[in-house]
Amino acid sequence: MALVQMNCKNCGAPLERQGDAYVCPHCGSRVLDILDASVEAGADIVTPAEFEERLKTQKTAFVVDFGDTLRAFDAQTEAWNAQLRQALRLLQARKDYAVEEALRGVPDTLFAAERLRLLADVGARDEAELAGWSGDLRSRPHFERVCATGDFEQKRLYERIAEECAENARIGKEIARGKVLLDSEAFADAERYAAVMCAQYPTDARAWELLMAARCGKDAEYDPKKDLDYFSRCPNCAVLYGMPLEGESLPRTLSPAVRDRVRAIASKKGSRSAPLRKVLAGVIVLAGIGVLALVWALIEALVG
Repeated sequence: MALVQMNCKNCGAPLERQGDAYVCPHCGSRVLDILDASVEAGADIVTPAEFEERLKTQKTAFVVDFGDTLRAFDAQTEAWNAQLRQALRLLQARKDYAVEEALRGVPDTLFAAERLRLLADVGARDEAELAGWSGDLRSRPHFERVCATGDFEQKRLYERIAEECAENARIGKEIARGKVLLDSEAFADAERYAAVMCAQYPTDARAWELLMAARCGKDAEYDPKKDLDYFSRCPNCAVLYGMPLEGESLPRTLSPAVRDRVRAIASKKGSRSAPLRKVLAGVIVLAGIGVLALVWALIEALVG
């Protein structure tokens, strides 16, 4: 496998690989370990067809209709059903913080309630998004209760999702190693490393974030619009990055370099279109004056 070329951030000398780390032979600086990356400059990261196929596979892997309602035998059960429906609506609206309050008083012995509490805890709308979360799902509140209150198939599904979450954590660490290159301002190498990650994990938003950040550092004219589309459509984008702030179009935890570039491009486009808007406004005013003059002339002709 080819070694990623890196320069020392302190003195600029080429770094040498020593075991699992890069060391500067000139000043002795030591850089954290990073995976070797076999890359082809200019190679396609992923085709649209491959991306769509991976999305389709992931979206259907954990889709299950749990029917978050209970058989209504009495007024109490009907009240719980109403709370479950309200909690589900809040979850779908990304108001995770309000789900627990909506379920106040619903016993933790009910699978439907514990399922919604677990989803809200990690910010997922359904099991497909939950499978995109990164970390130890088994240690999260409500996971044990979900498995304890569910039937055999439900328990097996959540165990499978927990394994996916653990694997996502491993992948996240692998992708994050590319940030060492960003910190060293080795943007070209960071881009090539990110391209490898995007090819291996095309539906992981973290790979696309790394790619965009590297390209922002490498190219002052780079427009991340196309890569942002891939990023935002990844199944784990919302659960890992959260929703955009009010009035914003980008997630609040996205790389500052990418956010700043998007804002700069939008500002530049706005400044370019300002003269055109002024010209159009002038044309509209003149056209309006012309119409009024014509109407006035017709009125005078009719009166005369």
